[in-house]
Amino acid sequence: MAPDANVLRSVSKENLSRALRLKRGKKILVIDPKLVPTLDLIANYRFLQDHGVEKIVHLSAGPPMPSDSVNQVLYFIRADIVCAKIVCDQITNNISRGISLTYGVVVVPRLLHIITALFESEGIYEHVSFGQYAYEMIPLEDNIFSLEMDDVVPQLWLHQDTSMLASVAKAIFNIRGIYGDFHHVVGIGPYAKSVLKMQTEFERIHSNNLRSHNRQEADIPTLILVDRALDFVSPLLIPLSYEAVLDEVFGIKGKTITFGADVTGKEPVKHNLTTDPIFDKVRNLHFSQVVSSLLAKERDTRRLQDESAGLNLQAMKNFVAKDLHKIQSLKKTLALHFGAFEMMIDKNKSLNLKKLVDLQENILDNLDNKETLNFLEDSMSRELDFKQILRLFCLCTLAQDGLRDLKSLTTQFVQSYGFKHLISLHNLEAVGLLYNFTGIEANVKGVAQVMNRVASSSPFSSSGNTGNVKKQTMVPYQNIVKKLGKKSPSSNVQVDVISQNHPSYIFNGKYTPLVAKLTEEIISILIAPKMNSALIERKLEDLMKMYNVTSSTVKCKSGVEAYGRGRNVLVFVIGGISRGEIAALQVVAKNLSFNIICGGTDITNGTKLVSSLIATS
Repeated sequence: MAPDANVLRSVSKENLSRALRLKRGKKILVIDPKLVPTLDLIANYRFLQDHGVEKIVHLSAGPPMPSDSVNQVLYFIRADIVCAKIVCDQITNNISRGISLTYGVVVVPRLLHIITALFESEGIYEHVSFGQYAYEMIPLEDNIFSLEMDDVVPQLWLHQDTSMLASVAKAIFNIRGIYGDFHHVVGIGPYAKSVLKMQTEFERIHSNNLRSHNRQEADIPTLILVDRALDFVSPLLIPLSYEAVLDEVFGIKGKTITFGADVTGKEPVKHNLTTDPIFDKVRNLHFSQVVSSLLAKERDTRRLQDESAGLNLQAMKNFVAKDLHKIQSLKKTLALHFGAFEMMIDKNKSLNLKKLVDLQENILDNLDNKETLNFLEDSMSRELDFKQILRLFCLCTLAQDGLRDLKSLTTQFVQSYGFKHLISLHNLEAVGLLYNFTGIEANVKGVAQVMNRVASSSPFSSSGNTGNVKKQTMVPYQNIVKKLGKKSPSSNVQVDVISQNHPSYIFNGKYTPLVAKLTEEIISILIAPKMNSALIERKLEDLMKMYNVTSSTVKCKSGVEAYGRGRNVLVFVIGGISRGEIAALQVVAKNLSFNIICGGTDITNGTKLVSSLIATS
């Protein structure tokens, strides 16, 4: 039985209500534009009105002005020093002009000391009341949770700013408080380990509450916490589930997607996917199977409409009252999906989807490097989408132990797209997504390099086995995925994109996302017969060693039943989980008869990942 996600929604709403009461009565709400989509997922405008909000203004619109009935201003901003400085400037400007207002500042998700120190240094600390608003994980669906933090990757891996980990830890701690204590906890990666250490501190602070609220029988017995840096390849690849391709082309924000005039033929449409019955049926289908499914649905809809032609008067009245609106709604929704599909496969677009998929498969297999190089050079000379170019740079780097001709390619990139992107390239290098090729080419020169390495590492040069030379010429990434079986399924598994029998179906059977592979193996250990907590911990630690994970945490409670209320597992990725990984995890859930709740600091993809690291000005 899946846990009730409405509880999380209710708690977030109650916390928002408390934050809005920082300034009681009528007020102007000044909000950071980046927080608007998140708050839309938690509460509607009527809820804000009920809590005294008379007017909503974006932070970028300038200092708020008072009215006859409103003399209070409440700011909602991210925990960001730049946003805080804008608020300081607006308040200082109003004070200098003699505008009489009272101010409150609510920081999301956590009020940092550096922000209050800034207000103090600006001399306006006494004019402001401070608060914070930490919302819970937002259930985009019953089995998809998100914290809607889209800047975690640059903060953690570029700036080494770990301040937001406390908010992640608190959100997970509250999951535990709402749904019961975790029986099995696996943290994979240094930041996951840090978050679990914070859990221990929260336990100490809230020990009395935990004793009174914790249940022996948990709704979510297992937590798997993973660092994004363990597998940047998965989000950089283009997944081929329908939902993932929609996200790649149009961008899904929360629960909605916006189709432009090129899809609708008229005005842009903001479409809610959670109320779309067609999307629910086709979302996880392989892209090649979507058209046939849509056509079948279109035939069924047309048949229902044709059957109404021969109805008598009473039957026609019933049809109009019950079915007509439903059929018309289905026809409109089908038209949107057909229009979206046509746009996605339009060969006149800047970067053709099929070409990109073929290219990424060659990159994974370390084949046709010359073709990849020619494609990149040609795309840059035509000044096509630079984010996709950078995405391919990063994919080549990670999958082939570095980017061949890095200096030449980056020089051409800067010449094509501007010198501001020197910063973008530096950021990608700093995170470890871009570096020069350090592997060994699979050619005569490469074989000679291998022979020299073998000779220098062995006291007897004649003992080198030439049968291993070909294996050694593979770049490290290729060796790792071959050893672990991460890249593709084992030879005895035939991947079927129609039945979706293996998580790798989203990449045409070429690659299995690491988070799906790990989750599958962890659950298999947990449900194995005759396993006590000590043996489970030892098996899980051995699994981490096999995957060369140097920083991990494994905890299992003793003396508890593994799965009581439901076979539920929360898989949470620090740095964001992609829709391709979500689709892969749902295949794992189906194969193991589990309910896997997919969570992340946000829902990401390759374009979002690269965009978060590029120069903006």
